[in-house]
Amino acid sequence: MIKTRIVYLCMVILLLLFVVIYAVLPNVGIETKNSEFSYENIVFNKNKVTTVDIEIAEEDWADMLENASAEELKQADITVNGKKVENVAIRTKGNLSLRSVVNSDSDRYSLKIDFDYYDDTQSLYGLKKLNLNNNYSDSTLMREYISYELMEQMGLPTPAHSYMYVTVNGEERGLFLGVEAVDETFLANNYGSNDGFLFKPDGTGSDLKYISDDIEDYTGIGLKTNEGTINQSKLVEMLDAINNGGDIEKYIDVDEMLRYFAVNTALVNLDSYQGNMKHNYYLYEQNGVFSIIPWDYNMSFGGFGAGGGRIAGGNGENQADVTTNMEKPVAQNNGQPDQTGDGGMQQQRGGGVDMGMGMSGNLINDSAINFSVTTPVSGTTLEERPLLKALLSNDEYRDKYEGYLEELATTYLTEEYVQSITKKLAVLLTTYVEADPTKFSTTEQFLEAVEGENSLPEFAKQRSESILKQLSGELVVEASTSSQGNMGMPIPSENGEMDWMPDDFDPSQLPEDFDPSKSPPFNREGEGPRNGQNGEQMQPPDGNGAPMGMPGANSEAANHEPVIDKNTMFTAITCLVLLLLALLFVVKFKRRGR
Repeated sequence: MIKTRIVYLCMVILLLLFVVIYAVLPNVGIETKNSEFSYENIVFNKNKVTTVDIEIAEEDWADMLENASAEELKQADITVNGKKVENVAIRTKGNLSLRSVVNSDSDRYSLKIDFDYYDDTQSLYGLKKLNLNNNYSDSTLMREYISYELMEQMGLPTPAHSYMYVTVNGEERGLFLGVEAVDETFLANNYGSNDGFLFKPDGTGSDLKYISDDIEDYTGIGLKTNEGTINQSKLVEMLDAINNGGDIEKYIDVDEMLRYFAVNTALVNLDSYQGNMKHNYYLYEQNGVFSIIPWDYNMSFGGFGAGGGRIAGGNGENQADVTTNMEKPVAQNNGQPDQTGDGGMQQQRGGGVDMGMGMSGNLINDSAINFSVTTPVSGTTLEERPLLKALLSNDEYRDKYEGYLEELATTYLTEEYVQSITKKLAVLLTTYVEADPTKFSTTEQFLEAVEGENSLPEFAKQRSESILKQLSGELVVEASTSSQGNMGMPIPSENGEMDWMPDDFDPSQLPEDFDPSKSPPFNREGEGPRNGQNGEQMQPPDGNGAPMGMPGANSEAANHEPVIDKNTMFTAITCLVLLLLALLFVVKFKRRGR
């Protein structure tokens, strides 16, 4: 017969095992077995700032900065929140933003980290590639983050994203937005398979206009996966359908694309298919059906310039006097580039270009707030964007599109919802922004975006009001097709290259009122540690990712939430069940003993 003390001993062991697995291991940093895509919660934890420490040979780092436009891969070791991955590839990245920083006095480049470049079995909790975006042209530092959040809320497959503080060889590089690469891992995680064809259009064919039956004529379509079986793709058939009146439901996920364009339109994101650049999106073909994947939102919230949509009925001379069905008229630019758009590159006297380093412009401008939802293009026409035209030309699809716009305007792109995000980010990020030695803009500009008259919540409030008025017919806005709608932005050549920036660009031709001391684009040589908000010296982040000695470093929002994968949870539940069975056994055993 089993003795009572043996039963109790077994119970104690089971209880201790349960406590260790469920409560202790996740909090002491001991790694349990991770699920295939655990990087979503471990690497991209939105409740903390992830630390990314890069170790690279000094000569390689210097060469990377000196020849940034070459985007040459270098070998490095990367440590993310204490997890070190050796022998990975790293390079600068970007297109317009890269060329712009190259021609400025800053060396704050966006970076791409490839964990499996030298060893295809290597990853970071399943993550193969990581982008570190420098938030170029966005003094709010939040446009891209909030845009992805809204895409997620509307059910779009969206890259994982969170903020990361980066060091290189022990020296601080500053606060970046970490974004998951759209690659085979992303596809497997979001679509259950990466056997299809992933396209990143940029160049000839990226407008999705039908050229011919030969897929090789679409030189800018940008195939990223399964190149060897491209002959099995339905791309040309899809293009024929959307351009020539075929059955588009056979080839595209209509509902998903309607949601995508609704969000893109609501956010006035024109560095996209809806602008004259016709890029910054992915297409994924699975079993002959195409889905769309959002990408690159640092110029959303009107940051690219909405061009000159004008209110119907204006005479083009004094838009302030125009009367519409609204109670009060709204001034428009009537086809002229808005010169107050935050982060827009504007032509300056002397032929120079405002590099966006100051980025102190007005976030709230009429051309963005009242960007047309009925003809949601800028610097182009619907005829030049056949995918969007095919969707909006169908009454049923347009009704769905407008329904999604209404949902955004009343639920997500609202002052309250956006402010809930900006306030949380302010608590989480302010100390990091203050400590950032390479930031393009000031902490004050960052805080302006949180709340107030020139903030992202205020933009959301006014934009959502305009959307609802346009949907109801109270406000009619005619879209401008003028190429001026891009605020002086370059148009890529046929091969997708950006040839707009002169090699002899002189940064001294920045605006006369540009004050480097108020919005330092880089850490000046010999400059000591920056001062905090109370005058104290800033300290580098500690091991938990919070700047030491900084107010708010231990805030609730910055605390890391334990991540428990499915295997750990299964084990914990099993232990709990065994514990309960043991208790029942003891009760019966004691009764029999009596």
